[in-house]
Formats: sequence, structure tokens, C-alpha cells
Amino acid sequence: MFLKLIFLLALVPLVELWLLVELTQRTSLSWTIALVVSTGMLGMSLVRWQGMKAWRQIQQQLLAGQSPSQSIVAGVVILVAGALLLTPGILTDTAGFLLLIPAVRTAFAGYVRKRLVSRAVGSVQGSVWVSSFSSSFPQPPVGDATNAGPRPSVRVIDPHDGKTTLD
Repeated sequence: MFLKLIFLLALVPLVELWLLVELTQRTSLSWTIALVVSTGMLGMSLVRWQGMKAWRQIQQQLLAGQSPSQSIVAGVVILVAGALLLTPGILTDTAGFLLLIPAVRTAFAGYVRKRLVSRAVGSVQGSVWVSSFSSSFPQPPVGDATNAGPRPSVRVIDPHDGKTTLD
């Protein structure tokens, strides 16, 4: 993973430089500079507008008692789009503008979430802990709570009065 990131960080600037040189040779230096500056300014205004929209959605969902997780993810993707649009270049500007399209942003967020969940599940599956304590207290058959066998002692703490009771 680390080597892929290093490779990507070395490759993207080289490709960007090559694209900018090619564009300059095919058009002119002033046109290339105008393109880079205008896409940066347009991109930043779109990022600000969509970021404020996502922020308002988060606030509305919190006030309504709903989970704002999707809006938070959209805000993070908008932030990534802004970082890509601040980077001068054709490739990064294209990726940044694509992430500002709501359908692309939703698909990208779904892909990232799927990857993160699969990596988390894969790392947890190899580290399952089985307690020997639970085996000393057999579980009754479903629907048969009369013959449950010995039960562990449980201490219940009331946070309001600080007293403890045994169950």
C-alpha cells in the first residue's frame, strides 16, 4: 500500500507536467495559464457552494435527529475535490470536477465505504476471541428459561446514587 502511494505521488506530477507541456505546445503558454487559473477559480467557487450546501444538510439532519453520516461523507469528498482543484494540472482538475458531480460523488463514497468495511472485516475475522468464561455457563434452549443453570453474579451500578446492588 505504501509503495503504491509513493508511486502515485511520483507519477501524478510527471503526468500533469507532460499534459501541461503538450497543451502549451498545441496552443500557447498564455492559453494554458488561463486554463489552469480559470479552472482553479471556478472549481473553488463550486467547492465552496457545495461545501456550504453539505454543511446545511448536516445541520438540518442533526436538528431533525437523523444521522448525518452520508452528508459528512459527501463533505469529505467535496474537501478532496477542493484539494484536487487547487493542484494545478489537467488530470487533477478533471478528477476534482468529477467529484463535484453528485452522482459521481455518491458512487465514489460508496466505493470508499465498501473498501473500508471489507478491510475492517478482514482484519477482525482473524482476531476472534473466545472466552472460556462463557462456556462455564451453558445457555438454556430457546424458550426454556426455567432450567437455566447457574448464573453469574452481576453487579449493577446506578450512576445517580453511587450504590451497588447484586443481581
